[in-house]
This record gives sequence, C-alpha cells and structure tokens, in this order.
Amino acid sequence: MSEIDTVDAKAVIRDFLLKRFPGLGSRPFDDATSVLTSGAVDSLGVLDLMGFIEERFGIEISDQDFDPDNFETVEQLARFVGQARR
Repeated sequence: MSEIDTVDAKAVIRDFLLKRFPGLGSRPFDDATSVLTSGAVDSLGVLDLMGFIEERFGIEISDQDFDPDNFETVEQLARFVGQARR
C-alpha cells in the first residue's frame, strides 16, 4: 500500500467513523485519537467497523487480528489495512 493509499484509507476510515458514531465528532478527533477508549464506539460498534473495513478494503480480519494495536486509532487501522492488503 503506497503512502497515497494509506492517506486514502485514513480518510475513508475517518469518514465512516464520524458518520457512524457522531459522538466522535463532538470532541477533538484526529488520526491519533483512541477509538476504543473514546466512549463513542462500543463493542458492537467495533464489530460494525470491522465489517466495514473488510467490505470496503476487500480484506479478511481473523480472530488473531483483533488486537488493540491494530484498531486503537485511525492511524493504526490504516496501517493494518495496508499490511493486510499486501
């Protein structure tokens, strides 16, 4: 995944999160903001996010991938997508 693709992935993920979880937009939110500890995304929301990422980026997320190091922030999500697409 090139740098431009990573930037695009961040924009796509950020857009999804802000539309699906409007509570994220009520406070400062950037690519380093914790999605998991924000309080705006619950466990069902995480599953919704994973489903979106699988469908949008054409990747499969395994049980081993469910690690906060992959899903804590938009930055980490985009990096995970880039690695999964290789």
